[in-house]
Parts: sequence; structure tokens; C-alpha cells
Amino acid sequence: MQRKLSAKVGVIALCLLFVTGSALAQSSGNFSASYFPVACTINNSTGGFGTSGSSTTGGVCVTNGTAVNCGLLNAAIKTSSGSGVTLVITPSAVTGLYTETKVTNLTSSATAQVGIQVCVQVDGKGAGVVGGDANGCAMYDERFQQLSTNLFTVVSTCALATTNVCNIDLVLSTLAAHSYNFIAQVPGGQHTVTATWSVVNTNTIGNATVGACLGPGNVTVTQYKVFQNSGSILSF
Repeated sequence: MQRKLSAKVGVIALCLLFVTGSALAQSSGNFSASYFPVACTINNSTGGFGTSGSSTTGGVCVTNGTAVNCGLLNAAIKTSSGSGVTLVITPSAVTGLYTETKVTNLTSSATAQVGIQVCVQVDGKGAGVVGGDANGCAMYDERFQQLSTNLFTVVSTCALATTNVCNIDLVLSTLAAHSYNFIAQVPGGQHTVTATWSVVNTNTIGNATVGACLGPGNVTVTQYKVFQNSGSILSF
């Protein structure tokens, strides 16, 4: 009788341990997300973004080619206690770049450069975010475009003209979907995760125009537990 009772107690203890372990495993995970439905579109007449056909920045917010940070996510997430708490932050979005370079008999070369950069911060700092640069940023798109010609120096009619009677014009517009993982190891407690995008590395020489666009997309934040024997690539 005593042996049967001991066996029953052992089974109950094992079940409690399993349930407790499951509860702890579930409590160690957390998830947060942000979704932005505003979509970039290419105007089929001008090549610009949006129905107006403008080449300036559109999508989630308008920056007009300047490096203004546009918010994608600003959310709080509570992490479990203990070591090895890791956040995987994934901004995913459709991005678009617009570049136009035009040469004429008066301007034989034109250059356009523009990029889209996404940055992630945890508790106001990007230094502890792994996966991007030292500031927690990664380039999602960047384009350098240059157009030059010697046509007008060999065509006498164009070379001698004093008005823009001859020209070559190049326009490029591209939409693409991108996803990138940022990783941040944090202590247990309440944390604020922010993600922003901005237009960077803009440069125009000669008759050139640039623009950029981002949207739709989403940003997800998932909490994981990293164990010492997991083969983690993080540096502790």
C-alpha cells in the first residue's frame, strides 16, 4: 500500500513539474507588432510615387527627400526575468526608390543617389541592437545612378545650340519587399522598442531628381530565451 502511495505521489509530482515547466516556458515568451497599410504605388505616367505622380517621398510619411525619421513602431514589451532574454525585431516593408537623370547639350552628365535606412532602438538606444551598424541601422535600399553622354559634342546641331533642343532623360522607379532581423539582448522588465525609417545618402548633380517610399509593412517583436548550450551567435 505504501509503495502504491509513493508511486502515485511521484506521478503527481512529475505532472506538477511538467505543468510548472510548461507555464514557465509560456511565460518566457512575448510578442508585439505594428502594421501600416499605406501602400506605395508607381504612377504609370510619370514614374513617381502616388496618384499625383510626384517623385518626392510617400508611403508611411512624407519626408521630401530629407533624412527625417518616420516612425514604424513605438511599443512597450515586458520581458521575463533571468539571463538570456533576447528580442528579435523584424521590420518588413515594401520600399521604393525613384531616380531621374537628364543630360542636355548644356549639361552632359547627371547623377542621382538615394537610399532607405531602417533603424531600431531599445529603450532609446541603438548601440545594443545586433544585426545593424553601431547605431542599430540597416540599409534596405540604395541606388546610385549616373547618366552621361558625348552625343552633343559629335552632333554639330546640338553642340552649337544655346537652348535645350537635344537631351537624354533616364527615369528609374522600383518597388521591392524587404525583411531584416535585428537582435537585442535585454534584462527582464519593461522595455520600449522603436523602429524608424528615413531617406539617406541623397545626392543630385546636374539635372537630377530623387525620391523614396515605404509601405505597406509591419514590425514584429518576439521574445526568446537563449540558453548557454543553444549555440547562440550572440556575444555575452
